[in-house]
Amino acid sequence: MELISKKGIEQLAEKAVDLILSGDSEGALHVLKPVLDVKCPFAKLDTLGRQISKVGTKTDMPKFFETFDRIIDYNAMGGFVIVGQSLIHFLPDAFDKVMEKSREYIIKGDVWYVCDIIGERSLGHALVNHFDTTVPWLKKFLDDDNKWVRRSVGVSIHFFSKRIVDQPEKTKVLLKLIEPYLEEKQIDFVKGIGWGLKTIGKHYPDILVDFLKPHMKKNISTLLVRKAVTYLGEEKKLEVLNT
Repeated sequence: MELISKKGIEQLAEKAVDLILSGDSEGALHVLKPVLDVKCPFAKLDTLGRQISKVGTKTDMPKFFETFDRIIDYNAMGGFVIVGQSLIHFLPDAFDKVMEKSREYIIKGDVWYVCDIIGERSLGHALVNHFDTTVPWLKKFLDDDNKWVRRSVGVSIHFFSKRIVDQPEKTKVLLKLIEPYLEEKQIDFVKGIGWGLKTIGKHYPDILVDFLKPHMKKNISTLLVRKAVTYLGEEKKLEVLNT
């Protein structure tokens, strides 16, 4: 398949939406298979996800979510991008449903890149645009039995921290949220939390240093610390490491 054009994406989305609204989720999946079966740039897939969901209303939601389920079950990487992006549109009207589906799709994907795709889309945008409503959900995710769901918290914090760089009090709330989990050793979880801390350190180095220092004598993963201090200047990095 040749690289799909902007016009091609619009046409593909239009066909898929017509089928979704008619209740033909299987037909919508069939229409999307040409982009699901090849390597397609995420930017194109994100555009496709936005185009598909932008006409969705409260009345239409069951049809859209049925189609999302079918796309996810097809288990193509591009499908997770399309659905993760599409879910963002439904956050204002079906916040809890989006969070539940995000968790479900992360578990179904059962691999790091699915966790990160969803974490940077529906979960990340939820944290950016619905902060107070999202934080309790992230607390639930931190206590989840599934390692990828737990990792997604760090991914969503990373996304928030690169988008919102002028609200330090919210950043402190997120640090307080993950503080009880700093001594966790599960590698995928550690990488996710470390990613979030690393991005916080890029924009709020002083806040991160003040957060980390009281914990440095605890049994914190070396990997977590190494990732967290990535963007700190040498002086601040040593201030943390020599505590």
